Amino acid sequence: MKTQFFFATLFLSALTPMKTQADILLGAPGVVAGTRIATRIPFSIEYQLASCYKFIFAGIQAKGDTLGAPGSSGSDGNGGQFHLQATVSGGSGCNTPERAGLIEFRDVQDYNTSPLQTILISPSVTFKATNSPINIHLEWKGNGNAHKPNGIFNIVGEFQKDPPTPTGSLSFDVGRWTLADNPTPDGMVSVIRE
Repeated sequence: MKTQFFFATLFLSALTPMKTQADILLGAPGVVAGTRIATRIPFSIEYQLASCYKFIFAGIQAKGDTLGAPGSSGSDGNGGQFHLQATVSGGSGCNTPERAGLIEFRDVQDYNTSPLQTILISPSVTFKATNSPINIHLEWKGNGNAHKPNGIFNIVGEFQKDPPTPTGSLSFDVGRWTLADNPTPDGMVSVIRE
C-alpha cells in the first residue's frame, strides 16, 4: 500500500508543470528582504521609503543563479541582452536630484552564471532631509527579452529612518569665542545635530 502511494505521488509530481517565470529578488536598504520580487521580464517595480531622514545611494549589484534557463530567442538561444537599472530619488524637501545605475548582461545565460556584479557610484549620492522627513522613491527595472532569469538585484547604500538620539550635553557661556587652530582664526561657533 505504501509503495502504491509513493508511485502515485511521484507520478503526480511528474505531471505538475515546472515553474516557468523569473524570480529576481529585489533589495535595498530599508526594504524588508523578500518583499519585492520581479516575476517576469521586462519589469518595473517601485517602492517608497516614507518619512525618513537620510538615504545614501552607493551603487547597484546583481547576480544570477543557475536555476534560470536560457531563453528561446537571441544569440545562442539565450534570450538576448538583459539590462538592469535602479533609480533613487527624494521627495519634496530634498535638494538632491534623481540618480540611476545600470548593469548590462550579454544575455540571460551571462546573468545566470556570472559572479556578483557591482557598479559603485563615485562619489555616493546622499538624499537628506532638511526641516522635515522626506520620502525616498526606489525603482528597479529589467529590460530586454531575457527568458526565465533568476537571482538578485540590489540597490547598495545606507538608510536612516530617524536622526540619532542626542547623547550627553553641551553648554556655552554667552560671549565671543576664538576657534583654536593653527593659525588661530576668529569665527562663529555653531552646534548642529545630524
